[in-house]
Amino acid sequence: MKKLILTLFLTFYGYAVIRYHIGKNLSGWMEFFFVLNKSFAWTAGTLLTLSVLPSYFLEKYKLKRRAIGTFAYTIALIHINSSILLLSEKFYPKFYTHSHLNAAGWLYISLGALSILLFTIPLIASKLNFPEGHFMYRFGRYGILLNLSHVTAIGFKGWLSYQDWPFYMPPITLLFVLSGLLILGFRYLILRK
Repeated sequence: MKKLILTLFLTFYGYAVIRYHIGKNLSGWMEFFFVLNKSFAWTAGTLLTLSVLPSYFLEKYKLKRRAIGTFAYTIALIHINSSILLLSEKFYPKFYTHSHLNAAGWLYISLGALSILLFTIPLIASKLNFPEGHFMYRFGRYGILLNLSHVTAIGFKGWLSYQDWPFYMPPITLLFVLSGLLILGFRYLILRK
């Protein structure tokens, strides 16, 4: 389990370093923190999405849904707190108009906040040892959909301007949404069999 998390995080962080520190020439302590936060978000989102795969599939790879979800939730909280510390026009210019959060910024933040609230419900069910299949776990699926919406809303405009991608490396938001949809599609195919 720890190997999976570490592998995902280091892979995602390596990608972010190349794209942002080298490709966009971001340097400085706060810029380091900004890029690191992208890796937290990507890792948490990927693990949360993996947590909806069927138990027999997870067990085949010696993964436990509860552990994946708990680690993912913890990393998501690190991302949220980091984002609050970084929240400024410098790092999130599309969130702001004339130095004030704009409607889009509030939408991005609201989608993220609602998704973590929805993820809290299955976390509580898990901590209370509710059986798998309990209705409270379904809220995690809605959380994933809101999380994908949160990331899509933030990054969609950047997806279309591939000529601006550093080293032609797609934005992290695009990669996360595509991988999330792939995992959800895979889940759907597995459950149909």
